[in-house]
Amino acid sequence: MNTLIELRPDRNLLDANFSGYKLSLDPVTIYRHNFETGIDHVLPSDEQYSFLHAKIFGLHNHLYGDSWSKDDVYFIDKQWKIQKSVKNLNFGKCQVHVRKPGHYNTSLSFPSPELAVLADGAGTLHIVKTGSRTEASRWKVLFSDEVCGKERSFIVVDSRINISNYRQELHVLLLWIDEVQNKVNSSDEHASFITKIEWIVLSEGENNDWSIATRRFFTSLVTMSQCFAGSTCNSLSPLIAPYNIDPLNVVTEARTELYTLERQPEYTWLQTADDITIWFQLAEKITKSDLNITINTNSLRIQCNNEILLEGLTFHNLESELSTWSINKEIEMRYIINKQGFIWQEFVKGDLRGEQIQDPALVEEIHQKLAHLCSDKEVTDANCPPAFNSEQLEDCDAMPVETTILVRLEANTHAVSHRINLSGHQWLFNVSLKAEAVPAICLRHDVDGCLWQMDNPQDDKDWPKTHIGTFLAFGYVQASKQQKKFCTCAPDMSFVAVCEATRHIYIYRQPVAILSELRNRRTGRQVANIAKQQLVNLDIMAEVLGVHASNQMLYILTSNTLYALHINQDTISEN
Repeated sequence: MNTLIELRPDRNLLDANFSGYKLSLDPVTIYRHNFETGIDHVLPSDEQYSFLHAKIFGLHNHLYGDSWSKDDVYFIDKQWKIQKSVKNLNFGKCQVHVRKPGHYNTSLSFPSPELAVLADGAGTLHIVKTGSRTEASRWKVLFSDEVCGKERSFIVVDSRINISNYRQELHVLLLWIDEVQNKVNSSDEHASFITKIEWIVLSEGENNDWSIATRRFFTSLVTMSQCFAGSTCNSLSPLIAPYNIDPLNVVTEARTELYTLERQPEYTWLQTADDITIWFQLAEKITKSDLNITINTNSLRIQCNNEILLEGLTFHNLESELSTWSINKEIEMRYIINKQGFIWQEFVKGDLRGEQIQDPALVEEIHQKLAHLCSDKEVTDANCPPAFNSEQLEDCDAMPVETTILVRLEANTHAVSHRINLSGHQWLFNVSLKAEAVPAICLRHDVDGCLWQMDNPQDDKDWPKTHIGTFLAFGYVQASKQQKKFCTCAPDMSFVAVCEATRHIYIYRQPVAILSELRNRRTGRQVANIAKQQLVNLDIMAEVLGVHASNQMLYILTSNTLYALHINQDTISEN
């Protein structure tokens, strides 16, 4: 069952009287740690030129937080050593690969308190036993393999541990951008790019060895703002554009060839006002004697040798005596429509193997007939007052370019069980608040940023979601930051931060109650609380490569420096 879920914010977490953030000049304590080796930062090659590549490389977060120990952060240097926090402790080193065009950035994920999943960006996945990460334990590699094929580069987007039959199962989501060739006609081909997710399940053996048990593939024509496995590892939840998804494809063997994104149509057809033309691509050279074509008023049959290419009732009637066909590298057939003015939804009733090519003249005619219903011209009647003043709109009031949906795909049936339409609710960021739970999603609702926590559904009708917090007016203020690169918040939601591509960090704190009496000069209304904002300027103009927030600290990573901003002046946990 494909159930549509509606998001309804908790009114108790909203404040219609919020008056904005007040600029605070309170200093922010900044700690810094310089390192000479630099960050392993990979840029797209000449062949990785699509928008999907630009987003996956440009917005890659090189700073990895540990959900099981909030004040620990990790990054990987150019020597492929994993560095922890600001103590410069080497906890492990990957097998060295020579960087080549087409590689991705390294990525790191922590599915449990004693396991880490590492992708080197060159095509190898590592499962590492870390021991207790609060102590200086030595890391041990348990599994290393090119799981997606020879030198198939990817990044890790999520990983989780699940117990099945008293054994541990490790679920890992891997993402990469793939190139496909689209054939426009018999002589013209062009390349396009798609997003692919491979969901692999690794099973732990008796000797603590790991092996791949199951693979699933998921593809999308557009980029995914978020993708995560369910907390019980029985579902996949990507945040994507609608009508651009392919169902999961399950593979239980060790390796099989990937399926293509779209099923190639067996024929194409074009409708005009007078006739319908249909084309069949032929795999081998045939002659007219190989074809047997029967055309009636409301049905047809097309047979090539012993293979029936098309048979059935037509959507409307045809002029059977006026139909023609020819062979020139492909079979082309032209059918005269019996009654003009009817739109054919399909050529043969119930046959979905064909693809319709839209006639530009017919599309323009339809648009002209519907122009009075969807005109973009403003009504200038003097007796009709304007609905709003468009000059009062700002850039941050514009709707998102892409309409997205959050869907839940069942692991067993590979069908969409639930979907949430996010039209009008811009995705802002996602953050891990609890180690065992899936990442929370921050969406824009009007001017606010609402944080939602998803849970596993108990039935087919509902997908449990909880509005757990609100960043007042954050949807509005972040939209004005045209150079923003990362957004994140503290696990206790005490502050939210916007990091620009270079140098500038904006911090917005939750409102705090005022003990003394304070009134607004203009309205005379008593102010019960005040929300502060702070601006931090880093001392160098280096690109921000990563960000992570804990309850007390905000960590910023550049090419050679790790900054730790002490946001909340509480006692820092000893991790």
